[in-house]
Amino acid sequence: MKLRWIGPVAAITVGAVAAADYAWQLATHGVPVLINVACSLAIYATVHTAVRRAVDELLATTYRCPVPGCRFRIRLVNPDPGESRRWQEIAAAHPTHRHH
Repeated sequence: MKLRWIGPVAAITVGAVAAADYAWQLATHGVPVLINVACSLAIYATVHTAVRRAVDELLATTYRCPVPGCRFRIRLVNPDPGESRRWQEIAAAHPTHRHH
């Protein structure tokens, strides 16, 4: 089951709620409309981006090199089965190994 819609829907919803709450608070203190709009849009953009990234991190698939001590890894968000398999093979057979 594809969960590609969760990130955008959650980000839009949480961002809109946070921006609306912020706009309401500013309006009750008599902040001019243009400043209120600018601040609310900034809140929306910040919260939207943060939620979107958090959801992407939760839904990401990580493939690591199987060699002990190698830190090589690949993170994919919502890969299709073919793409997922291809990157899994690349992680297992990559030519360099970093031991840091």
